[in-house]
Amino acid sequence: MVRLEHVGKQFGAIRAVDDVSLSIEAAAITILTGADGAGKSTIFKMLVGLVKKDSGAILLRGQDIGADYSLITSICGYMPERFSLYTDLSVEENLNFFAAIQQVPLPRREELKKQLLEKTGMSPFRNRRAGALSGGMKQKLALSTILLSSPELIILDEPTTGVDPLSRIEFFAIIEALKNEGKTIVMSTPYLDEAEKGDNIVLIKNGRIMRQDSIAGLRNSFPARLFRILPRDNIFAAMQDIAAVPGLGDQAHMRGRFIRYMQTGAENLGRRIPHLEMVEEKPTLEDMYIYYERRP
Repeated sequence: MVRLEHVGKQFGAIRAVDDVSLSIEAAAITILTGADGAGKSTIFKMLVGLVKKDSGAILLRGQDIGADYSLITSICGYMPERFSLYTDLSVEENLNFFAAIQQVPLPRREELKKQLLEKTGMSPFRNRRAGALSGGMKQKLALSTILLSSPELIILDEPTTGVDPLSRIEFFAIIEALKNEGKTIVMSTPYLDEAEKGDNIVLIKNGRIMRQDSIAGLRNSFPARLFRILPRDNIFAAMQDIAAVPGLGDQAHMRGRFIRYMQTGAENLGRRIPHLEMVEEKPTLEDMYIYYERRP
């Protein structure tokens, strides 16, 4: 649906986005993940025209939008990282306010409000002040306000940051339901376990894309092997021994009572660790991110 081709943005000496090319497929969830300052928010702001790109092209359905960002904003709902609700207004009053700004006709507004309140489970709280909502409910309300315009493309910048685990699950269930309705969703998240739920995952570091694919595709192309090792001795003593083995210390990490070892060469150096058990596992997105992040 949307494609970025060799897009770049520089702020003074800082190259915030560096030659980024990525595709946002229709009726799918594309998730950007990376450390703070990786360039995720800048990419989103360039998509909707809040920040002017220095180079490259943004295409909508194969057409270069040039400087006419209305082509995207007319079909887009954008929820920035710090979305401002009116805390002294109730849930319903916030919806009414944003519907008026978006010029949603009154009959359609009432229909949409009912649907959104039910979809997000916010109906019992329609008269509660937004300032009295939990973090998770505030994000549901913020999402509802951008859905009032019935956008085809939904852009969400870290919508679950600072939200409790249960609310994160509930929020993502709403996102999945929107995808099933045919919506195109692109979002960013710092939570790698959450990013695994994307149809397309984009790993970003220092403004550049390290990898992009489905979770299955990332696993199939992953060049290393991962082992979970239960050491024979005290795990802290085992980690000290590991540090003394050339090439092993940087590839072994303590996780609870286990050691996770990533084999990147031909030899399985993990066998040098006195152990009771060694099991090969499929890498998680966190494992893959750490691997690529540490590569030059």
